[in-house]
Parts: sequence; C-alpha cells; structure tokens
Amino acid sequence: MRMKKGGNRLAFLLTCALLLAVFLPSGALQVRAAEIIATVYGTILSGTDTELLLLSTSQGRMEIKIDSETDASGCKVLLPGREIYVSVTYGSDGYLHAAKITTGVKQESNSIDYSTSVTVKGEISDKTKDDLLYLKTDQGEMQIRLDSSTNMDGCKVLVAGETYQIVCARGSDAYLHAVSISDVAKEAAVTTETINGRTVTTLKGTVGNSTKEDLLYLSTDGGEMQFVIDGDCDISNARVLTPGRKLKVSFYHGSDAYLHAARIVGEKDGSSDASVDTSSTAAVVGSVDERSTENTLYLNTDAGTMELRLDSSTGFSNCKVLVKGRRVVVTCARGSDAYMHAVNVIGI
Repeated sequence: MRMKKGGNRLAFLLTCALLLAVFLPSGALQVRAAEIIATVYGTILSGTDTELLLLSTSQGRMEIKIDSETDASGCKVLLPGREIYVSVTYGSDGYLHAAKITTGVKQESNSIDYSTSVTVKGEISDKTKDDLLYLKTDQGEMQIRLDSSTNMDGCKVLVAGETYQIVCARGSDAYLHAVSISDVAKEAAVTTETINGRTVTTLKGTVGNSTKEDLLYLSTDGGEMQFVIDGDCDISNARVLTPGRKLKVSFYHGSDAYLHAARIVGEKDGSSDASVDTSSTAAVVGSVDERSTENTLYLNTDAGTMELRLDSSTGFSNCKVLVKGRRVVVTCARGSDAYMHAVNVIGI
C-alpha cells in the first residue's frame, strides 16, 4: 500500500510539473527548475549511460538526464538491475534531471594505506555489484572497492563496458580501494610516475580563477580539481599560477583525504639570455596582474602597470607562488635586453 500511495503521489507531482510547463511563463518555470519534485525508486535498465539514466519503476519506464549538477556520491556505479533512489527536478529542456542518486545502503568505514597506491586501467565488468568493482585489465580481473571518499572528479558515474583509469590502495579489510577514478577517454593526458617515494599521477590542465597560494584549482577535461600546495611541493618550474595558465600537475592522495601536488610545471617560452646589472636596483610595490606568466610579471602599482622579466635566477621569499592579486615587493634591475628584470620577489 505504501508503494501504491507513493506512486500516486509521484504521478500527481509529475502531472503538476507538466501543467506548470504549459501554463506558467518561462521566467516562473526557471525559478522552480532546481527544486526536487519527487524521489523515485526503481531498477536501472540496459542502455543507461553517463548522460541518460533509464529507470524501470512501478509507474513505468523513465528517462532521467544526468548532468554536472547530479550528486552521485551515494551511487557511483550504474549497472542494469541495480535498485536505486533518484531525486528528480524538472528541467527547462523538458526532461527530468537527476539531482541525487543513492542506493540507501550505508557504506562501511575502512582505513586506507595510501603508501601502497597503484594505478590500473581496465573495463568495468557487468559482474560489478553495489560498491565492488570488477575491472577487466590486461593482467586479469581485479576486484576494487568504492568508498564515499573515492575521488571521481574525472568522471560523474561508472557504467559497464567503459574503460577507466583507477588509482587504488590496500584497505584495512584486505581489499583494494579506489582512491581516484578517471575516464580514460577524457584523461588521455594522464601519466603515472614516482616522486620522492610516492606514486603520483600527472595530468594537464589550466589554472582556475579561485586558485590561492596554498590551493590550486585546475580545470581539466574531466572537470575542476583541487590540489593542496604544501611546503615540499616542487614549484621551481611553476612560480606563477594566474588564471588560464597551462600546467602539468603530479599529485597524490593525502592522509587528510585531499589531493596534494607533489610537483607543478608551468609553460615557459624559454630562458632569457640577457645579463642583468644588479649594481643599480630599484624596489617597487604592487599586486600581481592576472596576465602574468612564467616569463613575465605584470605588476599593478600606484603609478601604473610594470612589465618585469622573470629569470631562473629570480629569488622568491615569503610567497610559495604568485597568484592574481598577491601583494609583493619586487627588487628589479635593467637587463641587456632593455627590459626590467625581477631580481627578488618578496610577498607582503
């Protein structure tokens, strides 16, 4: 009786949504577009992919869009036959959209030994159940646990038959656990190596607008990722992190559940061959302009914007990296190429 009553309520809500789409002005509909109108229960059907969820419910077959706003942290694997709950909203495109997908099953907590991290690539098997992945690799079939902390910034959900790259580590339950998962099709630039005894993953991206001195926001093909910049991060080849700069970031999963940057490398046009006359220097105060690159520091001062060359010999103190708006004192001197060069940069 409970399911029947819930089904009648769902049908009523969906009918109301359709009537609203017809009779309300478009502006009024957009205000309500993000509101959850119902939570449905059903079984995933074959044909479901990363963009469209096909669901069999007691009211019939439903097609629900999966988009960038969908919260799939409670159900990361969408395989045919799996029973799930989906909170839906009515989109301005006429489709129902998934706001949240869950299984209703509480996950067990396990400690992970990140020092045992390895990276594997394979295809998700349809044998996968709940949060235990069966991964077909060139070396054979692997079983990998999914956790609530698994980083899936590189993909929204997992579907059978698709190939993924997984960084995994041994858990206290003796299973391998997925630390992070990336869609191979989107993360073609991803590589792995060892830095300071840690297995790290390296990927390409561009600096996001929210980047701070100790936190890098990186826009990648798989979405925006965040990396903590620690004191031991190698930033010798990436001193300027202004929006839009292209980077390579080698990272690992820290014990605090954050991704940490082990090394950051920025694009540079080449080194300057100019000699700098350090016998005559001047000190200027200003803030870093967002146009700054690894080669050139654009400094906004009270007298205007200065263009200062950055060399491999430029000294930095009291600032890990230069980000948009950072206030600094720059000691500069004239170079043989007629440009002013930054001799020292001090954060204030």
